[in-house]
Amino acid sequence: MKFTIASILLATSALAAPANVERSNTIQISDFSAIASKINSASMHFVVTDANYPDDTPTDCQLLWTYGSSPKQSARCNNSQYYIRFPDGPVDFNLFTLELERVSGPIPEKGQAKLSSKTFPWKCVKNPKDGVNLQCNYEGVLNMSV
Repeated sequence: MKFTIASILLATSALAAPANVERSNTIQISDFSAIASKINSASMHFVVTDANYPDDTPTDCQLLWTYGSSPKQSARCNNSQYYIRFPDGPVDFNLFTLELERVSGPIPEKGQAKLSSKTFPWKCVKNPKDGVNLQCNYEGVLNMSV
């Protein structure tokens, strides 16, 4: 009888144990672009895909602000799960640091990526069309370490 109860308890605890899930150490950023207009407005768009949170990503991230100043510190992606920050201060699309931080969830994440128009694949073009002072695009997918 003792053997049967112990066997049942052991089998039950094995079923209840969480599976070994491997944590991803990167967030993927795609469709990454930024525009500074001639009237000093700025916009940035990118899509975040996070293997640690497949149920709420991919999600769009969009920002609008006055170029040369900092966007709101409370800026978040459209699903509200990622803070968007620029830790080096006001954004100059030619050289800036993008930071993302997961707002909630069991796996804490915070990562940064430094982008420079002098380094491929962040590519910036001055005066590409009327009304646009600077337009930048990331060619490919940026893997941000978290």
